[in-house]
Amino acid sequence: MKDFRYRIPGSGKTGPKKATRHYTFEAASSREHKKAFGQFSSAVTQRSESLKPVKIDLDTQEEIESRTHSIDFDGCDIKIRQSGMYMIIAAPQAGRISGSASRWINFWVRINNVDLTNSNIQRILIDCNQKDVIPLNVVMPLNTGDVLNMIMAAETTNEGLGIEKIEPDGEPMIPSIIVTMVQLD
Repeated sequence: MKDFRYRIPGSGKTGPKKATRHYTFEAASSREHKKAFGQFSSAVTQRSESLKPVKIDLDTQEEIESRTHSIDFDGCDIKIRQSGMYMIIAAPQAGRISGSASRWINFWVRINNVDLTNSNIQRILIDCNQKDVIPLNVVMPLNTGDVLNMIMAAETTNEGLGIEKIEPDGEPMIPSIIVTMVQLD
């Protein structure tokens, strides 16, 4: 190993140091992203109006500074452009507008119109003042052309169960859902 000189903090002296690793850092603008990633959200409150499962609408994709997106979306559909193993993290902001009986709301992942096994999460909401983010996490292989949807189902339709955007004064809006996808391999 080659000796390097470094300054001893506070003393003005220098001493020998053995180099064990050399790191090179590039400016963010020069990095190329080879693994797919995407972050999507919705600025719309969405209430369950059917006892059947419904697809959650997404209306925003994060900006990646003039680079091409490696995952696309169209309303409810997240479209995979690059095959690989993906981590998916979804954070729906659940709430309701009326009622005081305990009611459930479920969220899960659907791939190519097939529900993903073991991806369902549930939250019990007791009253209309209760709001909660319910994290959903899955790791799974996806292929080019696969279409992923976030799905929601509620116990009842007459109490306004669903996902809610929140607009606090002087703060950024809280989306009704945020979905982050990162290719792992």
